[in-house]
Amino acid sequence: MQFLAHKFTIHKADQLENRRDYVLNSKLFHMNILNCNNVTFQNIVINAPKNSLNTDGIHIGRSTMVNITGATIRTGDDCVSLGDGCQQINVEKVTCGPGHGISIGSLGRYHDEQPVIGVTVRTCTLTNTENGVRIKTWPASPSGVASNVNFEDIIMNNVSNPILIDQEYCPYNNCLAKVPSRVKISDVRFEGIRGTSATQVAVKIVCSRGLPCQNVSVEDINLVYNGKEGSSTSLCANVKPQVSGKVFPATCTPSA
Repeated sequence: MQFLAHKFTIHKADQLENRRDYVLNSKLFHMNILNCNNVTFQNIVINAPKNSLNTDGIHIGRSTMVNITGATIRTGDDCVSLGDGCQQINVEKVTCGPGHGISIGSLGRYHDEQPVIGVTVRTCTLTNTENGVRIKTWPASPSGVASNVNFEDIIMNNVSNPILIDQEYCPYNNCLAKVPSRVKISDVRFEGIRGTSATQVAVKIVCSRGLPCQNVSVEDINLVYNGKEGSSTSLCANVKPQVSGKVFPATCTPSA
């Protein structure tokens, strides 16, 4: 195992395979994968305090055919984050927590962002994270695309916002919130996601009123609220998902 005390950036790599790196207490991103093609990372271990700001574990941007498998990530921000231009990305067998979860975005902050197409996140376990699996875009954004995204076979242990699409993402409260996001989200699948939610709203799918999400499917979901009172619920806007299998809480239906 290679020990790295600081972050590292992999830029314009082609056909790279990397195994068993340990990254500790980096400032900002621990691993920054940019403009790469056909690269694989296995058995990565990343550690940072949960109160360390902007310490994403692995960030991927403008890259194709990236495979992350077998990672253990504890950090103060996203365990894995995907920026614009990510295509054919596979993230699996990641143990995440603490941290902010596994995220696509934020998208739509800048002009000329490239599409995000073909992302699969599977067989992961998230514990005590601030979010689960999410897609986030800014309001009042330039146009963009996020499509063909699959989240499947994910275990949530006391996770806030386990399933989240947020097209009103505005962490600093200084956005033109009344202007809808122009990032088009389509062909998103949430399947086999189960465990416990630290927030009562376990499923939140809030899409752009200017470009409602299209072809979102929710299948075989079981997320139980960890609180002392009440049951888990869902919150939806500008989306009509396809719901199949056993889904709890009821998602985007009048009873929800």
